[in-house]
Amino acid sequence: MPKERRYTKYRQDDVWLQLCNLASALKVQVLRKTLHGCSISLVRLDTNKRLRAVILARSSDWWKFSLGVSEWDHGITACVCGTHDSCINAPVLALDAMKWYEAKEIRAIFGQLQPVYDANDKAIPDSFDTARKSHYGHNMLVGALMCGLPEATARLQSLPDRTRFRIETELRTLHTRRQGRPLEVAPDPLGGKAELSIVV
Repeated sequence: MPKERRYTKYRQDDVWLQLCNLASALKVQVLRKTLHGCSISLVRLDTNKRLRAVILARSSDWWKFSLGVSEWDHGITACVCGTHDSCINAPVLALDAMKWYEAKEIRAIFGQLQPVYDANDKAIPDSFDTARKSHYGHNMLVGALMCGLPEATARLQSLPDRTRFRIETELRTLHTRRQGRPLEVAPDPLGGKAELSIVV
């Protein structure tokens, strides 16, 4: 089992190490000669599907590094991360839970994303409303909005105007490619040809 740690302490190099050490427990096979920057090819053994994965500390880094921007054709089809704290449009292997999450799936640890309204059409505070004020919950909401989930849009509309405007500004920023050097990722160098061995 991975060592328990604070949410902000997950590091990319720890994810690399755990992926290689726990490959059989995670039901993945890392493919040899496919490493490029922060990306690697692997086979998900439960579905026998070949994936090109990016290695990130947290799944919310998917949006931070502009991997969800449509004009960047990076060839990444999955994400391996220390913790799944967002919602992205690719399958996610979260090492803290040792579990795969499908594309556009979020953890259900804070309750449902869809807000509940009272008779006066005002949102009733619930567990997700409390959680969205934390860094973790905020990343979940922003990721769900970036993926276009209707329940996330309903949650956004239930927020106070000032909060909603701030989140909408953040979404506009995330929809554009970030400035600076991009994360080093590349499509599968083997082009789908199998070379099934553990990488070292």
